[in-house]
Amino acid sequence: MKAVVLEKFGRLNYRHLPTPKPKGGEVLVKVKACALNRLDLWLRKGAKGASKNILLPHILGSDVAGVEVKTGKEVVINPALPQGVGKPVGIFGYNTWGGYAEYVVAPLGQVYSKPKNLSFVEAAAFPLTFLTAWRMLTTKAKLQKGETVFIWGASGGLGLAAIKIAKYLDAKVIAAAKTRAVAAKLKQLGADKTIVYPQGRVVEKVKALTNGAGVEVVFESVGKKTWQDSLNLLGFNGRVVIAGTTSGDVGSQDLSQVYYRQLTIFGSRMGDKKEFEEVLRLVNQGKLKPVIDKVFLLKDAIKAQARMAQGKHLGKIVLKV
Repeated sequence: MKAVVLEKFGRLNYRHLPTPKPKGGEVLVKVKACALNRLDLWLRKGAKGASKNILLPHILGSDVAGVEVKTGKEVVINPALPQGVGKPVGIFGYNTWGGYAEYVVAPLGQVYSKPKNLSFVEAAAFPLTFLTAWRMLTTKAKLQKGETVFIWGASGGLGLAAIKIAKYLDAKVIAAAKTRAVAAKLKQLGADKTIVYPQGRVVEKVKALTNGAGVEVVFESVGKKTWQDSLNLLGFNGRVVIAGTTSGDVGSQDLSQVYYRQLTIFGSRMGDKKEFEEVLRLVNQGKLKPVIDKVFLLKDAIKAQARMAQGKHLGKIVLKV
């Protein structure tokens, strides 16, 4: 099979590899599409502990849609791998070889019927980001009807998933955008209000939009650069939920504000099997749908990752196999 292989950290090569053979309890899937995630960039660089946890060569790609070879069934793979009681879920494409290839082996319990209302490209674009955003907003922050959530990184796959989920929950969305053009697109995709954050005064503008009250929930995935603003955006008894630190892991904060305004900070990761099935049900019902930015051929995975690294995308970047 052809695959994009991580030979050494920092280097991807498009080359031929033997087609993997499934073991007991596994199935072979012919990959039709594989979506990119920020995780792929970290793993490629060996960041976030990858250099210690991944054996090379390795194949990236957590979000896969394809055809089960034995049955011909169109499928999507749940990227959340159970790791045992009391342990966080593993990640398909991190703890296993992933979907930057023509074929991939997956545990039978991770394979689900592809939503009939989605193309292979669309089906590959929802699992990891929607599963992560679902846990952040429902399981952790418990976002309620009528509440307002501020979403950082709203133009990426995770942020757009958060917009879609928040609107499904009948919440109000204030989305952070890099430019006015992006802000206009985010409104078309469901955001009620937008803030062009490079212009500054984010907290002041959000307070103006909320009559001085602040928001009930902040959806945080940026980290160092936005952390203090995230706390300042919250009203009394507000909640911030964080599942990423793309700008840096170490942030500063005024601790007195946490107890004085009785704020709650939730750490979150990708959801589990039950949460995936909840998301899948809503996708099947047409209530949640991913936004596609651009589709690349498998052999152009390096170009696809470059687009993600530039941060100019609006939605999911997907490899077509």
